[in-house]
Amino acid sequence: MTYRVALLDVDGTLRVKDSWNPGALELLNDLHSAGVRIALCSGRTTGSLTAIVEDLPHVDFVASSSGATVLARDGGTWRVLAHRAVPRAAVDAALELSAARGIEMWGFTEREWLIPEHTERSRRETLFINDAPRPAPLVDYAEHYGKVLGLPRSDAERSAFQALAEIEGASVVRSGGDYIDLIATHSHDTKGGDVILQACGANWDEALAIGDSENDHGMLAKVGLAVCLAPLTPETLGPAREGTTVLGASSTSEARELVLRHL
Repeated sequence: MTYRVALLDVDGTLRVKDSWNPGALELLNDLHSAGVRIALCSGRTTGSLTAIVEDLPHVDFVASSSGATVLARDGGTWRVLAHRAVPRAAVDAALELSAARGIEMWGFTEREWLIPEHTERSRRETLFINDAPRPAPLVDYAEHYGKVLGLPRSDAERSAFQALAEIEGASVVRSGGDYIDLIATHSHDTKGGDVILQACGANWDEALAIGDSENDHGMLAKVGLAVCLAPLTPETLGPAREGTTVLGASSTSEARELVLRHL
């Protein structure tokens, strides 16, 4: 099978904090040399993703906020191809939950990361992703969020946040660690892959994906070749589309080797 597009998760899959994993940059070079279009699909902010690929011109697309915002490289700039907003009812419910329970929440628009105020957690995140938030009343931008991230501190708070998935058109997924994302269901279904494939004139059979978290399930279950990176496994991924080849890897280097065998 000839693969034309690669949809790649970032944190845990290609990077840990501010460093590329062993084999990650080599994987990107291998894909580029094979003529595969490369997209980084991540829970990170738009600013963080565009910054880490500034010196990697063969990365053609980024999908930020767990697939809510998809951008294409256009010379020295990035052009928004799609932005899927979280249903307003779900955003309102999340903000009410934050006010009632004191759960720290952040909002993500096409380009910005918004926070009610600077906290120790937001300062650490700034160093981690090399992007800075802007303090603002979150309710003022409620119609524009592609993702609302919650940082619950207890099982009860996690359950309350996860209950937001009962709102029509909304999904709640873990994006790593204690991060929980509230996103539009359509964003979770593909992590932006559908927009990227359409831009490339490709179909799901012609795509491969690598990911390690719950927010990667949608794209992994649809591509022609899916590589589940630990802690995600083919068993925990669940049902995939008929015809999808699902493999497991324990490291980025091993995932690279598996991909090379199929290019």
